[in-house]
Amino acid sequence: MKKEPFTEKRFDAGFSIAELLVVLAIIGVMSAVVIFYATSHKKLYQPDDQALQIADILQEGRQRALTQRRPMRVEINLTNNTAKLYDEVTTATADDDVLLKALTLFSSANVKVDTRPAEIGYNPAESMPVPNAVFKTSVYPRSISQNVCTIRFLANGSAVDAGTNATGTGAVPTGVTLHIWQPNKTTPTKSDIARSITVLGATGVIRMWEFDHTSNASNKWKDSRRTSSYGAGGNTAP
Repeated sequence: MKKEPFTEKRFDAGFSIAELLVVLAIIGVMSAVVIFYATSHKKLYQPDDQALQIADILQEGRQRALTQRRPMRVEINLTNNTAKLYDEVTTATADDDVLLKALTLFSSANVKVDTRPAEIGYNPAESMPVPNAVFKTSVYPRSISQNVCTIRFLANGSAVDAGTNATGTGAVPTGVTLHIWQPNKTTPTKSDIARSITVLGATGVIRMWEFDHTSNASNKWKDSRRTSSYGAGGNTAP
């Protein structure tokens, strides 16, 4: 039997350099698009995340004050961009304060926690007056001379101000409205997204609010339906 002459067959495999470059270019473009949209999407949620985190630290302060029967202090500090919860232990001395929790706030370029946005002229409607949060020079040793809003919860759950010295002498019950908002890129004094937290002085009840820029209602503040009224047993919108 006669054998066929051996014929070498050549098989081409793999990709050319040009094809690889095209694939890598497509992957690069798609990755850039995904990162862009993911980053933008994340920024949209920052005001809500910040509001929830601050509301949680306030609620923990109130609950600890009620259960442990001693004053707890929450400081929203604009100097070092933090929110901190302290156990005051006693009001006899300021040297025994214990730091229980510390939260680093988002950059103020993305989320502001200070004055009300310029386009909003009123606070959420509560059952009693709840003035804007007051940021002033702290007299407490842990934050001395820094720009701080101080909210103290007493053993009965009520909220009071910082008082006149480092042991809280002269503190009076006071409501607080904290505004948490995302600055508009064109007009930074106005907001794209606005949230707020109210703390009722007499009861210490904490609520979260959303401002609906698209609403035609005279009151655009809406009780947030994503969280109950802290300390009140549910949403109780006016």
